[in-house]
Amino acid sequence: MDAVAGKVIDLIEKAGTYFIRKIRSCINFGENLKTLERNVKRLSDRADDMKTRVENQERSGRKKRKQEVESWLNEVEQLKEEFHQLKEEATRGKKNIGDLEKMDGRVGELLEQSRDFGELVYDVYESEECPMQVQPVWEEKSKQNLEVVWTWLQDENVSSIGIYGMGGVGKTTLAKHIHNRLVNDHRYQVCWLTVSQGFSIKGLQDELAKFVNLDLSNEEDEHRRSAKLNRAFQKTNKMVIILDDVWDRLSLEKLGDPLGVEGYKLILTTRSYEVCLKMGCQIQLEVKTLNTDDAWELFRKGLGFETQLSPDIERVAKSMAGRCEGLPLGLITLAGSMRGVTDIREWRNALNEFPEDMESDVFKVLKYSYDRLRDKTMQECFLYCALYPEDDVIEREELIGRFIMEGLVKGNSREEEFNRGHTILNKLVKLCLLEATDDDWGDEAVRMHDLLREMALRITNDKPRYMVRAGIGSQVLEEQDWVFNLDRVSFYKSKIKRIPEDMAPYCPTLSTLILYRCGLTVIPGPFFQYMNNLQVLDLSYNSDLMELPSCISNLGSLRALSLRGCEQVKSVPSLGKLKNLRVLDVFLIGIKEVPQGMENLVKLKFLDMGRTGLNELPKEILTKLPRLQYLNLPERVNAPVEDLASLELLEEFGGRFCDLHNFHKFMSSHHNYEKDWWYDIFVGQVYSPPSAGFVPKQRRVWVVGDCTIEAGGGEATTSIFLPHGIDILEIRSCQGLSSCFVDNFLSQTTSSRGLSCSISGCYDIEWIVNVPSGRDTTTDPHCIPFHSLKVYDLRNLVGLCKGKIASHAFSGLTELHISKCHRMKKLFPRAMLQDLKNLEKLDVRWCYEMEEMIGREEGEGSNQSSSCSSSSTSTTADLPNLKHLTLSTLPELKSICEGKLMCDSLEYMEFRNCPNLKRMPFYTTNEHPFPSLGEIEVDEEDDWWERLEWEQSHVKTFFQKLLYNIVI
Repeated sequence: MDAVAGKVIDLIEKAGTYFIRKIRSCINFGENLKTLERNVKRLSDRADDMKTRVENQERSGRKKRKQEVESWLNEVEQLKEEFHQLKEEATRGKKNIGDLEKMDGRVGELLEQSRDFGELVYDVYESEECPMQVQPVWEEKSKQNLEVVWTWLQDENVSSIGIYGMGGVGKTTLAKHIHNRLVNDHRYQVCWLTVSQGFSIKGLQDELAKFVNLDLSNEEDEHRRSAKLNRAFQKTNKMVIILDDVWDRLSLEKLGDPLGVEGYKLILTTRSYEVCLKMGCQIQLEVKTLNTDDAWELFRKGLGFETQLSPDIERVAKSMAGRCEGLPLGLITLAGSMRGVTDIREWRNALNEFPEDMESDVFKVLKYSYDRLRDKTMQECFLYCALYPEDDVIEREELIGRFIMEGLVKGNSREEEFNRGHTILNKLVKLCLLEATDDDWGDEAVRMHDLLREMALRITNDKPRYMVRAGIGSQVLEEQDWVFNLDRVSFYKSKIKRIPEDMAPYCPTLSTLILYRCGLTVIPGPFFQYMNNLQVLDLSYNSDLMELPSCISNLGSLRALSLRGCEQVKSVPSLGKLKNLRVLDVFLIGIKEVPQGMENLVKLKFLDMGRTGLNELPKEILTKLPRLQYLNLPERVNAPVEDLASLELLEEFGGRFCDLHNFHKFMSSHHNYEKDWWYDIFVGQVYSPPSAGFVPKQRRVWVVGDCTIEAGGGEATTSIFLPHGIDILEIRSCQGLSSCFVDNFLSQTTSSRGLSCSISGCYDIEWIVNVPSGRDTTTDPHCIPFHSLKVYDLRNLVGLCKGKIASHAFSGLTELHISKCHRMKKLFPRAMLQDLKNLEKLDVRWCYEMEEMIGREEGEGSNQSSSCSSSSTSTTADLPNLKHLTLSTLPELKSICEGKLMCDSLEYMEFRNCPNLKRMPFYTTNEHPFPSLGEIEVDEEDDWWERLEWEQSHVKTFFQKLLYNIVI
């Protein structure tokens, strides 16, 4: 009875506090509206200033506003209209407190966002201006060539330079060094275009348009596209276009006639002197093979200094290097194949295998390095890279995924297979058969030199037999090209205009067919009829393809079927006979039902059904796919907990649970909790994840939308065990939580850097961490270590921590954001400072009862901190890594810190609407204080800044110089 009475009293007290805050908000509505009006005026002024600056810079034609700036300006205009409506409603007596608070929050967010823009505009060429990865220039002749071309570039009378020489001699390497020097010189904009054999004028026009930020997507006519390019070129000057690997004359007029624009220059590389003449190059440079000394120097460097050469080995090595006739690519590739060899007998054997007639044919040198791989799997993986377009940047994870599809790499788990794949690629890079690089998103990638690709295609003219038409422009398939002994066929990123309707190639040995992003609209019914050995069929991203041939159902040897991105495909032929299938990718296709016969795919390891129209799965279908290692479920489907529990081999998972109860049941499975796996899990009734959707190779959990934690049967609230190694946790609008946040979500391990956590709209939470008296959490394995913590709209949150918490809980915290937590009076106790040495960003706003940032009470915080009396009694607090400090709309804030506060790493500070803050505690012992501090934004409230008391007067003088947007 007493317990019930106590709960009733507690509810009454909370309700009373809530209504008092509401009444206070109503009384203060007029004052808050005036404050909001001032803030909107400040925001509008800043937008006007920004717009003027942007427009002035855009007039030059060389600058363009950033998209985020454009979006920000539009949002400010929309907010101004909404404020006008809010103000009009207030004059009619309608006081919408909630809308006022939300608008005030948006104003603050927009002001904060504007500070992060940096430059408001970007140079229309800037996107391409980054140095390219390239080996250093060691050889004397190469250095001379670099200086010769650079001198020509400085000559105003020279506008076009041709660099020619045999394949593999170093033309592209020289051009890359020129590119990088131009980037670093800043006097020229520089655009790099790889032409290669399969180029199209439209493709080159698109690359140039992208570089000058010109939209040609709605223009098909080559001549009009060229005219628009020329107009874009006219708006700037001093630009160098580098055309790499030109095989024949191409029309510069169709590329916007860059040489007709003042200040434009052209550099091209080609194997043919005649091409230089046809292109009208004013001056030409032949890149010749290296002399004996330079060739040996390059070969020796390619071996690596870890390869020790005795005098006898050196004589053999020089003989081998000499047979490369000074060709850099041959020297580098051959040296890579001999790296680490220190046995004289192995060197003599290699020399003996090295044919005498090799000097005149670079492909024999390259083929020799390929033959020395000795490993059939590595050789196949190398040859497989030739299925991609010439000079294509191949993302490593995608490539290894294809190796797995093909069965080229094998392992007991998906992780083992990827590790094996990376090992193979690393070896091919180390042997100089592939080049390490990054793709446009910064992910690890590889690239194949065009000569090495040409050598690979020569090898695959016989056995294995490839037909490669990758990256080639518009074409019609011809049946006579499809010879009977083909092994692999690739039309990767080619444009196929048409497949003849009766075409049915007889290819009984064909194992791989790649029709990736080919613009297909129709595939004839009999097309796959005589491809009975087909094991990999990739039709990905043919977004206009409407229907699949029924004969796919008969491809019984198929290991992998990818229909990814075929959005118009509404149904998939029966898969019941494809019992050998390991990979099925139907991501982003239009199906609304599971393909018929999928329950028979007992060997399936990879299944991606994300972004489909599926609303449910057939009952127990997943239990019939016991070998699944990768599973991404449709967003509308409620993940079947019992079925998932049966998938003991699962390593990567994306899916949605309708509530926390089902998520908890899933996580209670021991094998899911302990194993090292990847996941992107959404919990909630309505799927509303971040815009990126499911992303592989991460560990993220989202709990959104009126979820409740209930044990059922009148039991206590259940704690949810988070998945192993979690990186990201976001909780929104989740009710029924314990008053202590970490008691709801426990994890034995997070990522090595800690948990990035965001919590909003959860009204039961009173503490993030609350350790009962007498409990020791120093070695508590369940205590979550935070990397970043963002807390928004927790109306009953009292504080971050209470009691003696484990020191590691906040010791790795780098970002702390607190917003709209109106019960908080103190941000954190002084004793907790010991654990905040890594804090870099502190942002607190719209907490109407907040009185202190760093509290005066002792005896709270971490176990480590509270045991140190100095941390509790010292008058100096230290946040050594704090860079950004924002305190905004904290009307009751009286103190940042008692005593002194040292934070010498500050870069930015903001103080807005903190009328009761009387003192600035900032203290420094540095001769040059706050060396990184660049800006301080202060509210325009009266003479608040001038009335402040200071711990050190010279700090005030220093800060005064950095004030921004202050009106007194």
